[in-house]
Amino acid sequence: TPYIYQGEEIGMTNPHFTRITDYRDVESHNMFAALRAAGRDPDELLAILASKSRDNSRTPMQWDNGKNAGFTQGEPWISLCDNYTEVNVAAALRDENSVFYTYQKLIALRKTQPVLIWGDYQDLLPDSPSVWCYRRQWQGQALLVVANLSNQCQEWHPPHIKGQWQALLHNYGEVASQPAAMTLRPFEAIWWLQR
Repeated sequence: TPYIYQGEEIGMTNPHFTRITDYRDVESHNMFAALRAAGRDPDELLAILASKSRDNSRTPMQWDNGKNAGFTQGEPWISLCDNYTEVNVAAALRDENSVFYTYQKLIALRKTQPVLIWGDYQDLLPDSPSVWCYRRQWQGQALLVVANLSNQCQEWHPPHIKGQWQALLHNYGEVASQPAAMTLRPFEAIWWLQR
């Protein structure tokens, strides 16, 4: 079952607060104080909080590029992400290639392709830190997915793949119709369905 967390559907990011006073989470403050008392570097601790604090999912929803991201006319209880002027619902709805519309396409595919619900999952690159590649198979249908999880181009060489494939979904304008060795662009993802 897929889960879509608050703001993920428009590509919201962690806020990357630079001061402990930016955080509101009690556990974050307690951890910071305890580790500071043990002599840990504050910059190191802020880096940990930037990736692990619960406050990362508690920033106001970024509705538009206006004051307080359109979330409130008042003062929000926690600071906004700095990128709210670019990453917001209004901008996502204007861009047909946005994360929002990609999520809609993924949900629609899940409803029409039984292999996504019932198919066996096989991780084809389990040791790769930056390329996620897997195959799902069910009742003669196969789906191949490759995704570059990094902000750098990555070389990808598909495993031995037979048959004809159709590109179902991708997040760049053009894509190879058949799985073949390629350079994956930053954060590129492609779904192929075997015909």
